[in-house]
Amino acid sequence: LRSTAPPVFISRPEPQTVFVGKRAVMQCVLSGSAPLSVVWFKDNQALPTHYQTSCEKNKHTLEITKLEAADRGLYVCKASNNVGTAECSTELRVIDKPNFVEPLGAVAAVVGAPLHLECQVDEDTGVSVTWTRDGRKVHQSPDCKLSFEDKTVTLDILKTTLKDCGNYVCVVTNEAGSASCSTSVKVQGKSCLVNFHGYCRPSIFKYQ
Repeated sequence: LRSTAPPVFISRPEPQTVFVGKRAVMQCVLSGSAPLSVVWFKDNQALPTHYQTSCEKNKHTLEITKLEAADRGLYVCKASNNVGTAECSTELRVIDKPNFVEPLGAVAAVVGAPLHLECQVDEDTGVSVTWTRDGRKVHQSPDCKLSFEDKTVTLDILKTTLKDCGNYVCVVTNEAGSASCSTSVKVQGKSCLVNFHGYCRPSIFKYQ
């Protein structure tokens, strides 16, 4: 009599975190008596038609060539023969490009006072942040603090000067893409006007 054995997973696919637009591959290796039936599922549903499955000897592969955000989810591989069944699962996390959920607002600052710019994004995995003012990159310095924590992007100038006015652009980027938002910063400065008595009277004027 020919011996028979139920399907057993020798290796299982690992959880993955992949960016939108990239490629994802899930593989498992099975043992068990032929014929083996192997079926993949996503979130307990049949796979979308653009997914590719293949089998080489006892290695079974699921490939998604160009990931979309909708491809994130729980993937299950089910194997069966006339002796028994087995299954394994893995999580696919798909990271989309960052988007602004709270963009920059219009700001009016006063010379000598702090200037605070803040915006929020919906994704921070692998995200880098770049600030520019009138097309020139803004760098971290003792007078200018740049921060990106808990999906909140901030730019803080300790003491505003007239040269800090201009158009500020914040660009956030990861491997899936980028997004930007901007605001115009107006700075109010103090001037000295001489009245008819000959005294100096402070006055406020604006730069933009």
